[in-house]
Amino acid sequence: MWQCKDCGAEVSRRSEILKHYKLKHSHFGRGLHIKCVYPDWPALFHIDEIHAEFQRITAIPLESSFMARLDSHLAQLTSIFQMKGGVAGQKLAKHLEILQEETSDVNLKRTAILKDLCNYLGENEGHLVREYIDIEGNDILRDLQKHTMGIYVINKEGGEMRHCDDIGIFVEGVIILDNCGSVARTCAMMLGVIYALNMAYPKELRYYYEFLQKVLFRMDAEKLSPKILGLRNKIDAGL
Repeated sequence: MWQCKDCGAEVSRRSEILKHYKLKHSHFGRGLHIKCVYPDWPALFHIDEIHAEFQRITAIPLESSFMARLDSHLAQLTSIFQMKGGVAGQKLAKHLEILQEETSDVNLKRTAILKDLCNYLGENEGHLVREYIDIEGNDILRDLQKHTMGIYVINKEGGEMRHCDDIGIFVEGVIILDNCGSVARTCAMMLGVIYALNMAYPKELRYYYEFLQKVLFRMDAEKLSPKILGLRNKIDAGL
């Protein structure tokens, strides 16, 4: 049996405990519950469980849909980003070089487009992916505790982005997923974690997540912020 640490209720299956928290404790995911739940039930945050919970909520397969829809927008977003000038255009330039290279590594291009999506929308890509190069593990954990949630990448000096030592997700300073394989896959899992734990989107990345939800996944897409509406219109117009 699996027992809720808030109310003591018991359920027979591991997959049911997360549903119980969401239904009976609506504040779950908005307080300090990760630190209470994760140490006892880390399997709740396994990739398979996140996939299952996201599909239960949305009726959409998470990772396969994320990758297919991101890839379908790759060329169009690259063209739109190339048209950006000024300081914003300078921020986009580094990742645009990757997008314009004749490389077979689609994961590098996916990472570049996701980071530049943040930059294009006026948000800091560092709030999406925190990168640590040649930093001790304890120092990394201390830094993660300063932030609500996000993706971390650990690498060595001179190491290739495609061969990182570790890529994972942290929430409230707790690493809940590690060894996710690629930044793009971890971005998909991050969206799944937010849905599974009933968390609000981080304010620093509100437009990035609005794009994922309403343009990429087409969920609740009737009302868009002016910034996301403008980007979607450019995509639809083939600009």
